[in-house]
Amino acid sequence: MATSNPGYSFPSASSQEVWTHHVKPQASFEPLTDPRIAGLLGVPVGTEVMRRFRVTGPVAEPPFQINISWIHPRGLEDAPEVATQAKGPGDWLYRLERAGHWPISWMEIHRARMPTPEEAALLQIPGILPVLEIVRVGTSGGDGKPIEVTEYIVASDRVETVHVLHRDESAQDPWPDDETDE
Repeated sequence: MATSNPGYSFPSASSQEVWTHHVKPQASFEPLTDPRIAGLLGVPVGTEVMRRFRVTGPVAEPPFQINISWIHPRGLEDAPEVATQAKGPGDWLYRLERAGHWPISWMEIHRARMPTPEEAALLQIPGILPVLEIVRVGTSGGDGKPIEVTEYIVASDRVETVHVLHRDESAQDPWPDDETDE
């Protein structure tokens, strides 16, 4: 029998680990005051959006990441249930897709920076330890516009990134011989 929970997950660590919420998950309507995130979400600064806030990590370890998602207002119009606690990892993304945004595609922006005092406290790290900020922009397959932006903040000593590079189709095999005049 098929399950209604596809388990969307963007894991930061081994899928074998059991993760938990280190603080109570929150979902609230708030004005989006960060100009960078507002621009990525495609809304004017100050627009009231759904904000989902999580601090998660392995059960027996300090918090691994802070996870803040902002959902475009049209996402809430289409799928108001995304404001509730999800049944499983990424269930709210599944709900957005079912509401007409299939398939959501993602782009990530990575940068290292110093944590805010609040972030350092939540991650239980010293304020002098940099964090990796990963901002994921989810674009609706229904209209081609951003539907969600999620920011992950991870202590830099707890993360490793792996990137697969692809050769452009214009590359020739083998490389053309160099023509030199002697």
